[in-house]
Amino acid sequence: MIDEIDQLLADWQQKINAASQNLLELQEQSTYQRLCGYSGYPQLSLAGITAIRVTPALEAMNDLFQYFDLLVQVVEKASKLRQQLPRFLASADKIDEIKQLLIGASIDLPAVHTPLAQRELLSATHTVNAIAPGELLQVMTHAFSVARDAVLAVDEAWNHLDNILADAESQIYALQNSAEFLDSQVIDELVQIQTAIASLRQRVEEDPLGVRVEVEQQIQPMLVKVKSVVEQALKQQRQIRARLAIARDLLEKLTTIQANSLVTFAETQEKIVGYLIKSPSLTPEELNALTQWLTRLETKLAEGLVNPVIIGLENWIDKAQAYIASEQQVFTANSALLANRQELRGRLDALQAKALAKGLIEDGKLSDIAAQAKQILYTRPTALDKAAELVSQYEKRLNWGMGNRA
Repeated sequence: MIDEIDQLLADWQQKINAASQNLLELQEQSTYQRLCGYSGYPQLSLAGITAIRVTPALEAMNDLFQYFDLLVQVVEKASKLRQQLPRFLASADKIDEIKQLLIGASIDLPAVHTPLAQRELLSATHTVNAIAPGELLQVMTHAFSVARDAVLAVDEAWNHLDNILADAESQIYALQNSAEFLDSQVIDELVQIQTAIASLRQRVEEDPLGVRVEVEQQIQPMLVKVKSVVEQALKQQRQIRARLAIARDLLEKLTTIQANSLVTFAETQEKIVGYLIKSPSLTPEELNALTQWLTRLETKLAEGLVNPVIIGLENWIDKAQAYIASEQQVFTANSALLANRQELRGRLDALQAKALAKGLIEDGKLSDIAAQAKQILYTRPTALDKAAELVSQYEKRLNWGMGNRA
């Protein structure tokens, strides 16, 4: 029995030592002292979520110290009684008394006032509760956990909120400067977030937990939303710039094709007759109108009118590509006529060289045809169909003459 008492006392002493150390470490936390307003810290006026969570936790800490004192008193009382017991032949009543102190309802908690609404005629105004040390320790353990978690939550919030809010402000600044053109609604939202952050900064001291919740539930989701909108706007701007570059290239290409088409058209009119010569499909006035249209689109983009520019730019590109295709056809057709004229000249020279090699160059008929063909081919404008017919006659006559000689 004595051994059992000694083991109980040793266990309780170990628990008291551990509780004393943990209570002391929590009490020495700067955040705890700051919340309580002692050790040189001014008294804080907590508000919001922080007040709801921390105030009862701090009150529980006050109770904890009272409970701890009561617990220590009971263990000390039991320890003194144990010291009075002889090693052998100890009184069973004394042993039971010590056991009752350590495991029975031996601790009287402070009297609790009973509200009038809960009393009967003969009810006491105060209720006195007795509790066993083990039960009190469970109450203390729970209260310590609640207080510890509340203090550490505030500590974490105070230590990180400045960086969190600064990071949010940095993100806003980056968003404001990352897109050249922002929708007015996006700008308003960024301003609202800035205003909210400024307000939160003023509340960090008195309600860090509430500020943390608002940052997580409001500020950060709003930033994510705005960031997504801005990134979409940036993507859209990149796409528009890419399409504008394409439009500028198309305009340059169209300008070049039109210039070449005009030159080829004039040359074809001068050198060819008897064939349908195609006129340029794009007039200088139409090219100028297309150029001005593109300039207006660039101006609207500079003014922030993104969606109208996207639609207008696609229409402009379709129009320019149609002009290019049409003008290319004209240029190709007229160039083919000039190339045909040049090809007939070369073909005639080749046939005459062949006639010379075969000894038929002095054939009267061939000479007459060649003279007529050259006359037409080297005269402006050239009757291309007549020249083609004469060159064909010369080739047939040459082949016929070579056949007869064979």
